[in-house]
Amino acid sequence: MLPGRLKIGALKAEKAAQRRKKAENAAGGIENRQIGRSKTMIGIEGIENAIILYQNYYEKVSKDLKELKNKVPDGAKLYAAKHGETFQYYVRWNGTNRGREYICKEKIEEAKILAQVEYFEKLTVKLQNDIKCLEKLKETWSGNPFNWVEDNMSRAKYALVNPIYYNDSRYTQKWKDQIYEKKQFKENSPDFFTRRGLRVRSKSEVIIADMLDEMQIPFIYEKPLKLGIWTIHPDFTLLDINNRCEVYWEHFGMMDDADYRNNAFLKIRKYEENGFYQHDRLIWTFETGKQPLNTKVLRKMIMQLAKKLGYKIL
Repeated sequence: MLPGRLKIGALKAEKAAQRRKKAENAAGGIENRQIGRSKTMIGIEGIENAIILYQNYYEKVSKDLKELKNKVPDGAKLYAAKHGETFQYYVRWNGTNRGREYICKEKIEEAKILAQVEYFEKLTVKLQNDIKCLEKLKETWSGNPFNWVEDNMSRAKYALVNPIYYNDSRYTQKWKDQIYEKKQFKENSPDFFTRRGLRVRSKSEVIIADMLDEMQIPFIYEKPLKLGIWTIHPDFTLLDINNRCEVYWEHFGMMDDADYRNNAFLKIRKYEENGFYQHDRLIWTFETGKQPLNTKVLRKMIMQLAKKLGYKIL
C-alpha cells in the first residue's frame, strides 16, 4: 500500500494523464481517426542496416570468443549454485568422469572467463540465426503493405477508399488541411508576415515560422487546444511524423513585462496541470528586450528538432 503522499502524487499524475488524453482528443487531428498511432513503416533500408549491425557484432564476438577459448581448458563449463544470498561457482567437465570443481573467490576471474565464453557462444548462435531471418525477410518484404495496395489499385477505385493507414506524405497533407477556428487579430495590430504569407504576431514568430518552413517541419499557427476548461492557442502546433502526434511550441517574447510574464507562467502551469511537459511534447522559447532571440542557437535547435520529429534536412 502506498504511503499517503505517494498515493496523492500517483493520483495527481493519473488525473493529469487523463486530462492530457482528453486534450489530445479535443485537439482533433487525423491521428485520432486511424488505428493507434502508427509509426513509420519498416523499410528495406532499416532491414539492411540491421543486417549490417548484426554482422558487425557477429564478427567481433566470434573473434573475441576464439581468443577467450584459448584461455579455457577443453570441456570446461561453468556451473552456478545458489548459496544463501550469493552464488557459488564450479567448473564442470563435459565428456569426462571428473566431478565439478569449486572456484574459490581468489580464482573468480576463471568463472568470469567461463561465463563470458558461454555468453559469446549463445550470442553468436542467435546473431547468426537472426541474420538469416533478416536476409530472408529482405527478399520477401514489400516495404509497406499499405503503399503496396495503393500502388496496385487503380486511381479511380482508390479514390473511393477510406485507408486505415496513410503514408507519411499523405498523412502530413491531411494533417495540414485540418479546418479549425482561427484566433482573430485585434484591429490595428501590426502586420507581420512569413515568407509564405502567413500572418503572425511578432518578428520573432516570423523568424521561427520561416525556419520551420526551411527545415520542412509542418506546423499550424494558433490551432486551438483544450486544457480542462481553458481553450488556448499554442503559437505553433508541429507534427511529429515519427510518433504521429502533435508537439506544441510557445514563444514568450516580452518576458521583461511583469503582467506578460505572469500570464506566461500561468499558461505554462495550465499545460503542466493537463499532463503536457517540457522536453516531452512542449517547447518553450523566451526573450526580453535586452536578450532577443538568438537566431544562430535557434537554427541549431530546429535542426535537432527536425531529426527528432522524423524529417530529413535537405
